[in-house]
Amino acid sequence: MRTALFLAAVLALWPAAWRRHSRFFDHVSVAGVQALYRHGVPHTDRQGNLRTTYGPESFFPRCIYHAIAGSFKLIEAAGFNCVHTWEGDSIADVIGEVRSAGLQLIRHWPTDAVVKSLAADPNVLGWYLNEEPTAQTYLDMQRTSDTTLMAARFRAFLSRKAAIKALDPRHPVFPLDAAWIPPGYETWWERWNTAGDVSAQDNYPLRPGTTDFDAMARSIVRAVRLNGGRKPVWITLQAFGAAPGMRHPVRMPTPAELRGMAFTAIIHGATGITLFAYDSHVTRAGSVIGIAPETAESDGLHPAVTADEAAASRTLWTGAAALNAELARLTPRLLSPTARMRYAVYFSGASRTPSPIRTMLKRTRGTYTLLVANIEDRPFGTRFEFPKRIGALERLHANGTRTPLKHDGRAFTDSLDAFGAAVYEIRF
Repeated sequence: MRTALFLAAVLALWPAAWRRHSRFFDHVSVAGVQALYRHGVPHTDRQGNLRTTYGPESFFPRCIYHAIAGSFKLIEAAGFNCVHTWEGDSIADVIGEVRSAGLQLIRHWPTDAVVKSLAADPNVLGWYLNEEPTAQTYLDMQRTSDTTLMAARFRAFLSRKAAIKALDPRHPVFPLDAAWIPPGYETWWERWNTAGDVSAQDNYPLRPGTTDFDAMARSIVRAVRLNGGRKPVWITLQAFGAAPGMRHPVRMPTPAELRGMAFTAIIHGATGITLFAYDSHVTRAGSVIGIAPETAESDGLHPAVTADEAAASRTLWTGAAALNAELARLTPRLLSPTARMRYAVYFSGASRTPSPIRTMLKRTRGTYTLLVANIEDRPFGTRFEFPKRIGALERLHANGTRTPLKHDGRAFTDSLDAFGAAVYEIRF
């Protein structure tokens, strides 16, 4: 009842000229318009220094996880600008290759010696400490019955962070948490996700039975709001599938689904994207098939995946490269403030969530960019209505091409595939 009254009140506030268009579409996406970052987008430069205004030094991380020695030129060629290196490779094994490829480095659990030696290195982005601390510590507490473990690990994180900052005050230090919050541990998740210089989480939504990305969207918005919209939010997304031995199977996304996840994350506040993970003996040891340009069925050490699974990995690598190129082109827009313009979003068709179409409107030097994501596994017709007359409208495609679109003065219609994303350039 309260939801219906709220919707009626919102509709009553909109101009009559907007409301009459509801006859073309079944529903209005009340929660679809994201208004985060109207005063500036928190992000960093290549060395992790905080910024809120886009400029030549601004950096939008396009990272890949578990990069290994020998892979960095391939990673750079696919448009990544950042790597989480595998812990089994020493800094000496990888730093020369990282520099040669022009990539930025995120290092897990750096020693004092590593921090000291790389504190002034122009290719360092940040230092990463605890992995999935809320969820993993909860599971360890269940196994050991040690109820003090969460508090002890949090104190240890704060102590280690302070020690690193004393050696290197420049680069951000942070944990990378999971999106899953164990029942009753909401406060601990909030502590972990506000304790770093950036807020980082992994989010892997594509499991058997997945119908939408709503939980992922809510988790990212939660992190943004917990930090008052003042810290960068870096999201690690699913670019892997289950290999033999995985207890909880997940499937490899398609390139379109990966793009949909990325834009869903960005629209809800992500200011950096990491893909998990680069396929190698490291991921296969964890019963995971990642992505790579030449994924083989077997690495010679672990059970083989099928020919179709290896092909899907190679296909997603190509899709990731295309996504990287698109995000690179859009970076000035992504890191521009969110426009204050009020507009309405409609959709046609039956949905599982109240607002399946999510949007964010950016303004860059008089040009508006509308980012749109369909968070459900079904297609929808869409309509967007604005308070100003549209002068020119184009859809910006993932491959860099543009298509002029028709509009009817203050509005336009289009469609989105399942888990689809769209980018529009609008001049009023």
